[in-house]
Amino acid sequence: MEKKSKRLARVHALAEKLRFLPHLSEDERYLYAWSLAATPDERWQRHESFLRSHGLFSHSARKKYGLSS
Repeated sequence: MEKKSKRLARVHALAEKLRFLPHLSEDERYLYAWSLAATPDERWQRHESFLRSHGLFSHSARKKYGLSS
């Protein structure tokens, strides 16, 4: 649990630092802060789960929709 509380504290601190971006809503700032606080492995997992959820995980599926990679 301690690791999770440290992560939440880091996310809150990053969200506060992002207040200077007036075009972002509060929800968008926290989403951006979560992505900044994530490790490279966590970011890769999120990327893969996004592709899977949209049916674009395979190369042929991405090619079908005109995506290059």
